[in-house]
Amino acid sequence: MNRKVKLLIPKDRGELIPIFFVVVLILVYVTFELCVILPTIYNNIFTYKEICHLIFGFYVIFNLIGNLFLCMATDTSIDTIICPVLLPAPTVHTSTNSQQDMLFYYCNWKYCHQCEVNVPPRSQHCHLCKKCVLKRDHHCSFLGRCIGFRNIRYYMCFLVWTWIGLVYCNILHMDYTYELVGSFSWRVIV
Repeated sequence: MNRKVKLLIPKDRGELIPIFFVVVLILVYVTFELCVILPTIYNNIFTYKEICHLIFGFYVIFNLIGNLFLCMATDTSIDTIICPVLLPAPTVHTSTNSQQDMLFYYCNWKYCHQCEVNVPPRSQHCHLCKKCVLKRDHHCSFLGRCIGFRNIRYYMCFLVWTWIGLVYCNILHMDYTYELVGSFSWRVIV
């Protein structure tokens, strides 16, 4: 199986349910917005405003799904980092500045007993993924991945585009609610 495809499938089969839930929820929201909300607001007539809503909606969905896929497909483990087999013993006397830099760099490394390898500073072992992750933030069970140094940007973009999509849906639903009810009141909102 391809390495990228293997990265998309979580090691724990119990994490398939939240991933399935996220993907289905995104698809249901998109279908509801395109098939129910927009035709109701614009009475099935393609106007300039509806086309702008469609273009912006597809732009948000494209970015949301793209960042979701990139976050899941990015390998966060330290397997691709060439780790030294032996670490130098710390010494007090060094002669050059570059030796001090190298010593400082290697002194912060530690040994992971589960992976049986020397790991860089600021890396942690994830017991769910069963590998060490550089700058591990957390293990996201909705994505089935550890969020670390290599995929934090995709994760944050996924969250931002999700927030933008939800705000945009609420704006469209305000128009939809106004069309159905005729006015806004606290009773309608609650």
